[in-house]
Amino acid sequence: MKFESAIRGRRSIRRFKPDAVPQELIREILDEARWSPSWANTQAWNIYVVSGKTLERLKDAGKAPNQREAPAGPDFRMPREWPPHLAARTRQLFDLRSAFAPGPTGPAEFFGAPCVLFFAAEKGLANDYVLFDGGLIVQSVCLAAHDKGLGSCIMAMAVRDPDTLRELLPRAADKKFVIGVALGYPDNEAAINRFERQRAQLDEFVTWAR
Repeated sequence: MKFESAIRGRRSIRRFKPDAVPQELIREILDEARWSPSWANTQAWNIYVVSGKTLERLKDAGKAPNQREAPAGPDFRMPREWPPHLAARTRQLFDLRSAFAPGPTGPAEFFGAPCVLFFAAEKGLANDYVLFDGGLIVQSVCLAAHDKGLGSCIMAMAVRDPDTLRELLPRAADKKFVIGVALGYPDNEAAINRFERQRAQLDEFVTWAR
């Protein structure tokens, strides 16, 4: 796949097929993504590949009444307020998406994805670069997955309860969780995966200084 096709073609998938993703294919994706740049080559990321019974336990934990009612308590602050010109883009997206429901498997079910990747870093590291470097490898993973016929959805909601993640995932007690990425084969017949997306024009955010 040409790079331009990968950039323009990759989109957030909100309905997945139930087919399992072979472990070897996930390894190929992560092996490519590990060449992402990072601050002074620290490569301070940790990735948890979660599927099967462990993923079901995470789903069950998210459905518990105390979890549904509890306020989000992520390791990294999530933005709540945006300037009007940026908030307008979000409203535009929600308007486009409003006619389509993700189906019986919503965000609490990771949209039916058979696999979720959780990106984490060691506690005590500088948040600024943890987040920046985490974003770099997440983008690489999502583009590599798209190149191999898989879909992805970057989900802040997936890490809204990091204490449960630290409890259920191995060797996670000293980790703070950055983001989750649902991964699987996209249901290309689902309208939620096919609506026309929009992006801001270059002149809205590019400044030329000569």
